[in-house]
Formats: sequence, structure tokens, C-alpha cells
Amino acid sequence: MSSSVAKLLVQCLENEGVKYIFGIPGEENIHFIDALRGSSIRFVLVRHEQAASFMADMYGRLTGQAGVCAATLGPGAINLLLGVTDAYTDSVPLVAISAQVGLNRIFKETHQYVDLPSMFSPVTKYCGLVMTPSALPEMVRKAFKEAQTPRPGACYLAIPEDIEPITVPDHTIPLPINVVREDAPSPSQIKRAVDVLENAKTPIILAGHGAARSNARDALIRFSEKLQIPVATTFHGKGVFRDNHPNALGAMGFMRHDYVNFGFDEADVLICVGYDLQEFDPVQINPKGGNKIWALRRRYANPIDRLRKLIFNDGKTCPGLRIRF
Repeated sequence: MSSSVAKLLVQCLENEGVKYIFGIPGEENIHFIDALRGSSIRFVLVRHEQAASFMADMYGRLTGQAGVCAATLGPGAINLLLGVTDAYTDSVPLVAISAQVGLNRIFKETHQYVDLPSMFSPVTKYCGLVMTPSALPEMVRKAFKEAQTPRPGACYLAIPEDIEPITVPDHTIPLPINVVREDAPSPSQIKRAVDVLENAKTPIILAGHGAARSNARDALIRFSEKLQIPVATTFHGKGVFRDNHPNALGAMGFMRHDYVNFGFDEADVLICVGYDLQEFDPVQINPKGGNKIWALRRRYANPIDRLRKLIFNDGKTCPGLRIRF
């Protein structure tokens, strides 16, 4: 039985495990909205597209799975931008889907046409315009893979209104989901980290948003207790290390130099677990630029001047908190 692009899109979303879509229907995405009827996906109607994007943002934060928001073209899609940007900057998995003017008029000045991919490109890991029906399964799979692969973030797809109702062949189906496996740290990385810790006199741990979204809470507590290292958190990392723990220092002061910051002044080694540069100005945790910093994260750390002395192995740091006791 033949199917339309709109129905294929719903099948692709179901294949990705999507349970909720937050958004507002519109004339140009009505085929997609209608295709959701009878599916396993619940469409959550909102009053404004910006609310839809932030609801998807929060869903991604809480579940670790990409939150999905949807809107019509033009102003509807533009209203998604703020929540999409928030998800991108905070490394939250999110996929935004909107309508776009038909390919039959996209090449000329026309009602409510805006170059949406160009608008979303700076604040997404991947964005695309579906130009042909057969490309849809691959583009949806890529969007979710990019959104949910470390480091997570936002992705965007635009579907022209004259593509939605096109009939697709029976053999055009969702792509199988392949899970990207993380690389384990090399033995040389572990040895270098152990050497640094053995020689440290006043180490301190800074846990950020990455530790929270990687569910590293238990490993972080074991690590801190085994080596008796105090732990501070960024604002986004709050909760990953309980405040009543004897080794807890609390959250770093953001606007002033408070008592937690003084611990960083005295530290000779800073162990940054899931710390993102955008969370906190690195000069606050390494004010003199003389401390050794051990960055534990799933992606390489940026070797900017104020961080300095990062422990590298071929340009990469230990990609996760994997030490077991």
C-alpha cells in the first residue's frame, strides 16, 4: 500500500521512539498533523511555538532522548528559534520540524518565504531542507543521530508543503537505528591521569552539565570518596553531587568570588568532569593560568589560552568518567 511523505515522516519518528510532539498545526503542515492521527505519537497542542520549543528542550533534558517540536512555515518556524538555540547552547537533544513553502515557488519572492535552513544553521548541529521524498528517511535518521550523539544538541528539518502529500514507493521505509559506541580511554591516558592524581596535593573536581546528562552521579561520588577530593558544580551541574555530602563544596559563584571559588585558588589540579566552556568563564577556575587541568568529557576539550595545560593524548582527553573502584 502506497504512503505519502507525511505518513512516512510519522513512521520515521515512531522508528526513532518519539512519543510526544509539541507544536501548533498550520495549513502548510496539515498533512503531517493529519498523519499523526492513529499513530503512537501524542501531539501536544501549545499556544505559541516558542513554548513548544522549550517543552521539547525540557523533554530532552529530562529523558536524554530528543524532544520534538513542530510548526508551520514562516513566523511559526521562526518562533521555534529561541528554544532551539537554548537546546543547542546547553547541549540538549532536540529535533525541530517545520513546514516550508513549496518547491514550486521557493525560488522566488513569495508569501511567507524565509530561508529557514540559513536561519537555523548557526544554532543547530544539523539542518536540512527535504528536497525529494526518498531523502526523508536518511535525513530524519541523521537529525536524531546528530541530536543524541555526544555532544548532544539541536537539529532542524524543513519540509516543503508540496513534498508532504507526494506518494512514496513501498520500499521507502525508515532506516534502522544504529547506536554510536563511545571510545574507551587509552591505557596511556589512564596512566597519565593516575600520575597527575598521585602527585596532586590539593586537587578539586568541577562537575558540569555533561556529568548530569551522562548520568555520572554514582561514578562521581565513588571517585570523590575513594580519593577524598572535594567537588564543586556549575549551575547546570547542580544535583549531580548531593549538597549534604561531606566532600560537596556547592555551586561555583558566578557573579562574585565566593568561598567556593577560593578552593580553586588553592588547587594544584583541577579535574573537570563534563564541564562545558560556555557554562562558566575558565578564568574563574584557573585565575593564574598555572594549574593542571584534567578534562573528562566525551569530546575533546578546546585548548584556549585561559584553560592552558590541558592533558592531551593526540588532541583528545579521557572521553567520560570511566574509572571504577
